Amino acid sequence: MKQRISALLAVLSICLLLTACGHDMNNVCGEVVDILEDTASGCPILIIQEGKRQKAVLLTESTYVFADSDDLASSWKAAPTTDVSVDAYRLYGKTSVTAGEKKISAYQADTIRITGYLVQNVVTLSDGTSLDAWKTSLFGTTYRLRDGTELLREDAPSGPENHFVADLESFDDLSEAAKPAVRQYYEEQGALYDLPSELEKAWAEYLENPETFSTHYVSQDTSPAASSERLMYFNTNVTLPVSGDICQDYSLCAAFDRSTGENIPLADLFTCPEAKIAQNLLNLAEKAGSIPNEPEAKHEMLTAFRMEYLSFWSDYVMLSFPAGTLPSQEYTCLVSVDYTAGLSDILQPWAIPQPRTE
Repeated sequence: MKQRISALLAVLSICLLLTACGHDMNNVCGEVVDILEDTASGCPILIIQEGKRQKAVLLTESTYVFADSDDLASSWKAAPTTDVSVDAYRLYGKTSVTAGEKKISAYQADTIRITGYLVQNVVTLSDGTSLDAWKTSLFGTTYRLRDGTELLREDAPSGPENHFVADLESFDDLSEAAKPAVRQYYEEQGALYDLPSELEKAWAEYLENPETFSTHYVSQDTSPAASSERLMYFNTNVTLPVSGDICQDYSLCAAFDRSTGENIPLADLFTCPEAKIAQNLLNLAEKAGSIPNEPEAKHEMLTAFRMEYLSFWSDYVMLSFPAGTLPSQEYTCLVSVDYTAGLSDILQPWAIPQPRTE
């Protein structure tokens, strides 16, 4: 969403102005590991852990606190807790304060941004194990055990309005009438993976060997891929774990009328019957030398082909056969066909993307 991009740009600007978190004495970014009370003023003293160092920051009435949610910001300022991560910047007024019998050097903070927080017991696995979630503004959600062990990190699905690719037209180049329709299409599409199932897989792998376990990772992003005078293409890239830190990507392409936002089925972009699309594409790829020189592999591709394996890019059409779909191939197999390799014979003229701007 636009707000997500704006928040990201704001944070990047802050970091640039302050040089970088962890290297500027005027700011600190880290997890709140303890909260004390200044005996004299009654103000909370936040003990913030940043790497190997700790800094004490006074939370005063004048400290501006913000977060993705206004309710979270106001409730936390009224009753601060640990299990949050913060950016405290524009520190000033270093002073000695007393908390109980402790003397502490503390700063005041002009602004504190809550960048992450813990939510307990958000998921219960099939064997009754409860997982907590560490939710962040920029880096998604991490699901973890009560002892802090991270099982899986999820970058929540992100729509086409959040991504821009150099030299390509983007969501902003759609007509105002088309934007709501395209946005609704992706909202209804939702996540293309089963999060509960992925959490169960991560937990099973952890139980197998906790010492060698690596956090699993899933993500889904939709970004512009190509455009013609009539159409705009977006590809949704999904990343899923295979084992440990080994992941596999796959893409799902969609074409939209850039004036109305109508989703155009990929089969309608071809002049040949749908049953002939794979054969024609593979023939062109074979002629161009971009297909494995193995008759068995080509036969397997024709048998395994599905329209969702097809994606449009600025310079070529791609066939992606995920690992496991072709018996003779161990890994994902990609076959590309350039638009200059005869695609104009089987594609509607209005479906061929315009060349990228150099």
